Formats: sequence, C-alpha cells, structure tokens
Amino acid sequence: MGVLLSRKPGVCSKSQAAGPLRIGRLCRAFARSLAAALIATALASGLPAWAEESDAKGDAAAAAKAAPPFRLYRWQEDYSYLADKPDRDGWERMKYIPLPGLPGAWLSLGGEIRYRLDAYNPYLFGIGKSGYAWESNQGRVFQHADLHIGSMFRAFVQFDAAAEGGRPVQRAYDQSEPDLRQAFVDVMLPVASGTAMLRSGRQELYLGDSRWLAVRDPTNLRRSFDGFLAQYDDRLLTLRAFAAHPVNIAPGAFDDSTFNAETFRGVYAVVRKPFDLPLTIDAYVYGRQQASATYARGTAAEDRWSGGARLAGRFSGFEYVGEATYQWGTFGTAKISAYGAFADLGYRFAPVQALGGATPKLGVRAHTASGDDNLKSGVFHTFNGAYPAASVISEMSLLSVSNVSNVQPYAQLFVTPRLVLGANWNVVRKVSTADSVYGPIGTLITAKASTSLDVAQIGQFDATWNVNRFVQLHGLYAHVFAGQYLRDARGRDFDYYRLQLTMLW
Repeated sequence: MGVLLSRKPGVCSKSQAAGPLRIGRLCRAFARSLAAALIATALASGLPAWAEESDAKGDAAAAAKAAPPFRLYRWQEDYSYLADKPDRDGWERMKYIPLPGLPGAWLSLGGEIRYRLDAYNPYLFGIGKSGYAWESNQGRVFQHADLHIGSMFRAFVQFDAAAEGGRPVQRAYDQSEPDLRQAFVDVMLPVASGTAMLRSGRQELYLGDSRWLAVRDPTNLRRSFDGFLAQYDDRLLTLRAFAAHPVNIAPGAFDDSTFNAETFRGVYAVVRKPFDLPLTIDAYVYGRQQASATYARGTAAEDRWSGGARLAGRFSGFEYVGEATYQWGTFGTAKISAYGAFADLGYRFAPVQALGGATPKLGVRAHTASGDDNLKSGVFHTFNGAYPAASVISEMSLLSVSNVSNVQPYAQLFVTPRLVLGANWNVVRKVSTADSVYGPIGTLITAKASTSLDVAQIGQFDATWNVNRFVQLHGLYAHVFAGQYLRDARGRDFDYYRLQLTMLW
C-alpha cells in the first residue's frame, strides 16, 4: 500500500533544485524580468505603466472598455483594429506600434505577472514522504513580442522566468531562470474563402477545446512544443495538422531543449454551426509516443492514439458540452483499448433582482475513464489523456482522470460580469478494482488489498474577480473526504487552499 513515484521529464528532486534554483537567485531573476517588463510597458505607452487606471479618461477609458479581453493564449490576440485609430492612448500604444519604413508592419508587446499560493493540509491525502502540511509560493513573469508584416507574415516570441518555494520535491516546470517559452513564425496565404497557415518553431500548440489537451497553466511554466502546425481556417471550418516534440524545461537561463523521446502528432478539426444548428463539433485523431510510461502494470514504451469528438453549444438558457474518446495503440507488448468521456450540462437563469441582478447557473459535470481490469492480460484498458489539465477531476490537481469516474453538481453566481462565485460537490470513484488511482505525474496511489471503489468526495468554494482589464484575483477552498480506497492506502481527509493574483498587459 502507498505511493509509487516514477521519474518523468520535467520533474526534479530537492537536491537537484539546489545551486541555480536557490530561491534568492530566482527571485533576483524574477525581479529583473519584472523590471524589464515594466520598462517596456512604460516606453511603449509613453506613460508610467501604473498610471492607466488613474489618468485614463474619456475616449481612452471607453476604448479600454470596448477592447477585447486578454486571452489565455496570448498569440491569439489581434490588435490590428488599432491601426485605424491615430489617437491611441495609454496601453494602446504598447499593443500597436507601427514600424517606420515598413507599410502594414506593426509590433505588439504584452505580458503577465502572477503570484500563486497553494496550501495542502496535508498533501496527497497524507500519503508518502511529502504527505504533511505545506505551502507552495509561486511567482512567474511572461513577456512577449508579436511582429506582423502585412497579412502574410507573423513572428511571435515569449520569454518567461519563474520561482517557487515551499514544495518538498521541486518540479522543473515551476521554476527557471529566464528562458524562451515560445518562438515561432507564421506564413499565411489566402485559399478559396479562407486562409492557410504554416507555423514553425516553439509553440503552445493549441488545437481545440478537447478535455484531454491543456497548456498546463496552473503550474508556473506552461507546456510548449517544438514542431510544425498547418492550419486551414474559414467561417465554418478550422482544420489543423501537426507534428511536434515537447520542450524539456531545465533550471538555467535559455537552456530548455527539445525532448525527442516523446512525439505528438495528428489532425484536429472544428466545425461551427453544422446545418445551421447552434453547436460546435470538434473531431480529432492524434497520437502520443513515449519512450517510457508508468502504470499499475509496470513501465514500458507507449504509442497511444486517441480518436474522438466534442460537441458544445447553447440553447434557450441551456449550456452543454459532451466529449467521447477511444484509444488504441501499444504499451510494451500489450494492445491498448481504452475509453474516456466527459459531459457538462448547465442552465443559466435570467438575472434575479432579489440577488441584486446577479445571474445564477446550475449544472452537473461528469467524467468516466476506463481502467485496467487485468494487469497481466494482453489488452491494456487504462485511459490516459494526451495532455489533460491536472485539474480535470478536481482543482487540487491530485487525481488523474485515469480509472476513475466522477459526478459533480455545481452552482455559479455571476454577481457582475467581472465577479463569479462558485460551489460544487464532487463524488469520485474507481472504475476497475485491479488498477490503481493515478495522482500527479509519475504517482500511483495503490492499496493492493483493497476492493473498494470509493475514492473521495470533495466540497469546494471558489471566487474569481476581474478587478479590471489588467488585474484578476482568484481564491479557492476545498475539503476532501477520503474514501475507503484512500483510507486503505493509509490516506486521510485534507484541506486545500488557493490564492492567485494575476496582472496582464
């Protein structure tokens, strides 16, 4: 009984974190990056970077209010609309900088500063050497430059630096001196009624809204790939084909490298309003090949393919998402045959005057993913998302979707367009008795003698406040009631807290 840990790329021990990863040195790198970001902001805007809220009035305030919000993937932002506004003010001067001597060429600057506190009491249900109460303090800085030359060429570069303290076993993707997170070029050509694009270089490789693909934003350093992306896009269809290797994060300055032992390739299509129906369909086939992967049945090379579809839409107050995926391929000498599915059905009510005009939403989410029912058979049934968010099952990021199902009723209150409150109750159960419960990367929670399927129940409260266009506050509290399976693995109940402050420009 207990926890099995395996070494994975991007994970380092406490001893490895010494030297260049000492907190003092990282904090100095963090401060240098922050100062550079603020100087760039001030120079680009022609104003002190902190003066936007106090000095912007009239047209500038109206423009900021009407401007599109910042995106999770910053390279998706488009500030070309500012070309027709000669009296750009404040932050707009940084977002659209015409380049003299190059008609139709412009540069956009931006970035992010984030502080995040994660607290566990105790960590990982109290199992293992790190199963005690501790807090993780994380800070990161992103700075990017986006160059457009006409409508056919674009170059995007993003730098980052990150520091963390308090985690017993340091993870490589939580701390690094300044490094190159993204650097790619796009070549775009008009084709029929749409546009064709070829992207090459280091990139975050957004494909679509599949539940099993994520940028790994909760960690300090986000996931990126070295490779190619080809895309066709028109009003109703987006088609993407790609081949890439993930980036291996190292602790020093500008020392990240391509991790050639892992390959990701495939195709992904997005169809909007098929037959004029109020929905969007994502369909995909992609494969992740790893030189080494670890499950309850052991460690071996894996070539896992996923094929599936996702439907999402809104109708008469209802909001719905559904996704189903089948997986095949090989794990060692075994053949893979696994499945995973996700659904989210909610209803958004009209504003309630008794609640000050707030808008409530009620809904339920559910996951299920197959597990290995016979650890010695020639067919391997454990589902594993290619690059899922660690918070797919719960926000504490300690339970993987593999071999579990969960049902999560939830309620949200949209107090204002900027303030959202939420609460949910999450019931998590195993699918297969023979297989383990999968925790953070490389972690198996195993209770060999247990026949229980009861993993945990989780109660959670959260709040997100977009103070203004540039500042967001987020807080979360969850209490985890350990189920019989976790208790058989010598686990127990615990509390999880999160506080996050994000500033974007």
